[in-house]
Amino acid sequence: MNPSDLTDPANPTTVLVVDDSVSVRKALERILAPQGFAVRMADSAEAALESLEPMPDMILADILMPGMSGLELARILGDRGISAPIMLMSGIVDEVTQRDAQGAGACGVLRKPFTPAELLPAIEPHLRAALAARAPAAPAAAEPPATSVQTGTDGGLLDSLGRLGGVLGATLYGEGGQVSAQTGAALPEAFAMYARFLVTAANVGGTHVGQGDLRHIMLTYARQPVLLTASGNGQLAVVLEQAGAAAAVEGWLASRHN
Repeated sequence: MNPSDLTDPANPTTVLVVDDSVSVRKALERILAPQGFAVRMADSAEAALESLEPMPDMILADILMPGMSGLELARILGDRGISAPIMLMSGIVDEVTQRDAQGAGACGVLRKPFTPAELLPAIEPHLRAALAARAPAAPAAAEPPATSVQTGTDGGLLDSLGRLGGVLGATLYGEGGQVSAQTGAALPEAFAMYARFLVTAANVGGTHVGQGDLRHIMLTYARQPVLLTASGNGQLAVVLEQAGAAAAVEGWLASRHN
C-alpha cells in the first residue's frame, strides 16, 4: 500500500478506531499514524456515535464490545445515511460473522490479531473508493452527464438494462478499464481497476474449484448493492436499489447469452 495518494499532510485522511481495549486502540494508532493518517479513538460504539463530527473517512470497529456491538454501530450508521466505510474486527471470523457484517452494511471483517501487512491492504480499496466517491465533481461543461456516455450498441444495451426495476445505473468498462458506456448512477473512475480485479479473480477461482466461471459477483459499495460480471473483454457493473433486484439483472444477462 502506498498511502501517499490516500492522505495529505495538510488535510490528513481520518480513521476512527472503535474498541474497548486500550492496547488495540494504541496498536492501530501505531500502525496508521506513521502512514500519515489522523487517528481518532473511541472506547465504545456509543462514544463513536458522539465522535462523528467532523466525519471520519473510515471507521475500524470491534464487533464484541460492552453495550452496543460493532454490528449495531454499522446498522445505525447505515440508517443515518453515513457513507464512511466501516471495517469490523473480530477474533473469530467465520461464515456467520461475515454474513452478519455484510447485512449490517460493513465493508468487511478483519481477523484479530493482525499485522500492519494485513491491515493496510485490507482497508486500502475501501478507503480509496470512499475518497474517490467524495472527490469534487468536474465542472458540468467539462464532463457529460452519466446517462450520456454511450457508444453504439453498448449504449442501447445499457438503456434496456437501465429500464429494469431496481436498477439505478450501469457502467460498461472496456478491456483497458475505460468507460465504454454508462447509464444512470455513475461509479467513480477508480472503480474500473477493482471491477477488473474482482471479475478476473472470480473467473480464476471458479476454475480452481471446478465450477467453471463464477459469472456474477455481488458486493456492497458505498452501502449500495453492485453486481459485477464479465462482458466481452471488459466488465459490467450494475448499481442496484437493493440486492433483490439482482435476479432481474441475472435474467437479463442470461437472455443475452441465449
